[in-house]
Amino acid sequence: MEHPIDLKERRTHSDLPDESGMTLVECMIALLILLFGLLALAQVLAFSVVASKTYGRDATKATASAHDKMEELTTLKFTDTTTNVTVAPPFPANGVGLTAGGSIPPAAPVARYVDYLDATGARTTAASAAYTRQWQIINDASNLKRIIVAVTSNKSFNYGIAPNTTVVTYKTQ
Repeated sequence: MEHPIDLKERRTHSDLPDESGMTLVECMIALLILLFGLLALAQVLAFSVVASKTYGRDATKATASAHDKMEELTTLKFTDTTTNVTVAPPFPANGVGLTAGGSIPPAAPVARYVDYLDATGARTTAASAAYTRQWQIINDASNLKRIIVAVTSNKSFNYGIAPNTTVVTYKTQ
C-alpha cells in the first residue's frame, strides 16, 4: 500500500517553473549603487541647509539694521541738516542730517549717506564691513521727505545674490 503523500502528483525537475531572480552578488552591486546615490543626495541636502541658514541669518540682520537706521533718521527734526548719523550716538553736528541726497544700491555709496556694520551690527570701516547700509533722502514736497534705507550683506553668499533689505518711509514737518 502506498503512502497518501506518495499519491499526490509527482513532479520532476523539468516540471518546475524557471526560478530566475537576483543573486547575492547582484543585490550587493545594486545596494552599492543605491548607497552612492544616497550619499550624493545627502551632500546636496547638507549644502542646502547650510546655505539657507546663512542666507536667512544675513537677511534677518540686514532687515534689523535697516529698521535701526530708519529709526535714527526719523527721530531727527524735519529741518535737521547737520546731524552726522554715520557714527554711533551721540551724533555730532558735522553731518548732513535729513538733507536731500544719497543713493541706494546698486548705485555707489555717497559719502555721509552710508555706514558700515560688522557681523554683530556695530559700526565699522568699509574694509571690514559685513553689511553696507546706504540711505537716500528725497524732498517730494516742501513739507514731505521720502527716506529710503537699504542694507546689503557683504560677506555671506558666493552663489546667487547677497541678502538685502530696503525700507521706505515718509516724514512730514
